[in-house]
Amino acid sequence: MSKDDVMYAVAGITLGVILGFIIANSTTQALTEAKLSQRETQASVNSSSRPELPPGHPDVGGGRAQPSGGQQLPAGHPDVGSDGQPAASSDGAAGQPGGPPASTAAGSTELPSLEPLPAGSKEERAEQKYKNIQVLKGVPAERWMPIMFAFKSSLGVECTFCHVKDQWEKDDKDNKQIARKMIKMVKDINGQLGGVGKVSCFTCHRGQQRPAN
Repeated sequence: MSKDDVMYAVAGITLGVILGFIIANSTTQALTEAKLSQRETQASVNSSSRPELPPGHPDVGGGRAQPSGGQQLPAGHPDVGSDGQPAASSDGAAGQPGGPPASTAAGSTELPSLEPLPAGSKEERAEQKYKNIQVLKGVPAERWMPIMFAFKSSLGVECTFCHVKDQWEKDDKDNKQIARKMIKMVKDINGQLGGVGKVSCFTCHRGQQRPAN
């Protein structure tokens, strides 16, 4: 092998090493930039205080989806004032200090306790404020409307599904009689379960008038 051949071989090897280093360095830099870009995107998404929701989706707050638009009491309801707004009870209106929580009054499916007040309690009872109370006597009056709203939301209906409009105490509708039977059933089941669990209207109805088969 001549001296020229050796020089060409050395030059070729050196050029190959340099080219390999340049290509490897470029590839590594590109991968690093891609990873940094991905991390920045994830950080941007995770740092958002409010997730982007599709148009028309109910607002989300406090870890619980809120109903889109508050459920209002119909005109003429005993808890609606002359100005069309919920009338304040002795303990305050819904969402006001001393009144039922606004989220409950707005239509939560979570069923408040159906248990009556202790015998010695001086708190106003539902039958003292409302007419024709039969199966839930002794329940605090301030708890009555949250209970009604829980029924309403759990079945996806309006107040007039069970009640006669402007004559809420009447028993003319069969659905009201069925509701009383369902209330007794829920109380009996929860009484048998004790502290193991709790059922409600929503357990079966899931926002429908009739539970799915």
